[in-house]
Amino acid sequence: MRKRKAEPQKRPVVYVGPGFRDSRLSTYAIFSDGIPQEYRDNPVLQHLFVEPEQLDEARQQVREKGSMLNTMFCEAVKEHKKTKGGK
Repeated sequence: MRKRKAEPQKRPVVYVGPGFRDSRLSTYAIFSDGIPQEYRDNPVLQHLFVEPEQLDEARQQVREKGSMLNTMFCEAVKEHKKTKGGK
């Protein structure tokens, strides 16, 4: 019998990354079933989803230059510009 991969826990998360008009991502959007499937394997965006209890700390980290969340936020903007042909 094959072992199945454990399903990720379906807990609410808040997206703290940049909002993009051409996607369902908007800053502080709440996703009740955890990180949406299309972003779970994204090496940048997956880090920008936090549990509601961590929101205050995450907001501070996004503003703190050089922090992991600030770096991921900036990378998300760069990636989006590359893939969507932005400037």
